[in-house]
Amino acid sequence: MQYSSRFLELNIPDSFLNVNKIPDATKFIAIIYICLTTSLFCIRRSLYSKLLLEDPNVDYGLITSPILQMVPSQIWKYPTSLVLSNFIDTKAWKVAVNLLNLVIGGSFIERNWNSSKEMFKFIVVLGSLTNLLIIVLTLLTSFTSKKVTLDVPLDGNYTILIGFPIIYRQLLPETTIINLKTPHFLAKNFRFKLLPIFVMFVMTITQIIWFHHFAQLFSIWITFFASWSYLRFFQRLAPLNCPSLPTADPQNVQETLIGDASDTFQLIYFFPDLIKPLLRPIFNFVYDVIVLKFRIIKPFHDVDIDIGNSIAESRGAKRVTTVEERRRQLALDVLEERMVNA
Repeated sequence: MQYSSRFLELNIPDSFLNVNKIPDATKFIAIIYICLTTSLFCIRRSLYSKLLLEDPNVDYGLITSPILQMVPSQIWKYPTSLVLSNFIDTKAWKVAVNLLNLVIGGSFIERNWNSSKEMFKFIVVLGSLTNLLIIVLTLLTSFTSKKVTLDVPLDGNYTILIGFPIIYRQLLPETTIINLKTPHFLAKNFRFKLLPIFVMFVMTITQIIWFHHFAQLFSIWITFFASWSYLRFFQRLAPLNCPSLPTADPQNVQETLIGDASDTFQLIYFFPDLIKPLLRPIFNFVYDVIVLKFRIIKPFHDVDIDIGNSIAESRGAKRVTTVEERRRQLALDVLEERMVNA
C-alpha cells in the first residue's frame, strides 16, 4: 500500500497487509483473545453493577478478576492468570491496537516463519515465562519500595505490542513506513528498524509521567529484553528460502539456524547512536558473563554469523562494518592508489 502527498509518503509492503487467509496459530490466538477480553469486560461490568448498588462511589478501575488478570498479591491462588493474561486487555485503545497488530502483523510473521508452533511459543509460552519473571521481580521490589503495589493488576499482554515490532525490524529492517517531507527540520524516513525503540520510548515516557506505575514499567522492559533474547539465541526455524544459504546437508543447515546471529540484530543496534557509547560496555560485560564465562547461552560461531548476515542482507539489512574492517578497507584503498600512481 502506497500513499503520497506534499507532506508525507506512506509505504507498507503488500505482503504485510495480506490477510486473505489468516494462518492457524494467529487465527486461534485472535479468537481466544476476543473471547477472553470480552468475558473479562462482562465480568467486571457485572461486578460493578452489583457493587454500585451498595456504594455509589465505587471505582470501576479497581474491579479485577484475578483468574484472568495478573494481580501479584493473588498470584498464589490464581496462577492461571500467568497464562490467561496473555489473551486479555482492559483498555479500548490497546484492544484495538493489539487485535489489528495480531491479525495483520501476526499473519505476516507466521507466514514468514512458516511455523504455527513458533507463533504459539512466542506469544503464549514466552509471554507466560515473562509474566512469571515480572511477578517475581515485582514481589521482590515491593519489599524495598512503597511505590510498588501488589493489589493492582499488571498487564500481562505486552508480547504482541512490544515483541512484534522487534520481529518487524528483523524481517523488514530497511523498509520505510513513513517518509515525512515537511516541515524540513522534521523530514525523516521512519523505517521498521526504528519501530521497537520508538514504541519503547513512548511507553516508557507514558508510564513515568502519567501513570507512575513502576511495576508496569518493569513489564515493558522485561518483555523487550525477553523477546529479543528469544529471537536472538533460542528460536528454531526451518531453513529459510534464501539463495545465499550454503547448500549443505539439510540437517546441518537446520542446526545453524538457531536464533539470529546477524550483526545487525545485536542489541546495541536497537538504541540511538547517542547512547551507544554508554550502553556498549554494559552489554559487552553482560555478554561476557552470560555467554563466554558461564556458558548459559551457547556462543555463536563464525559460520552462524555468516549465515545470519546472509539472511539479514537478503531481507534488505545493511551490512555492519566494524572498525577493523573499515581500517582494512582503508589500507587496501591506499595500497591500490599507490599501485595505480606507481
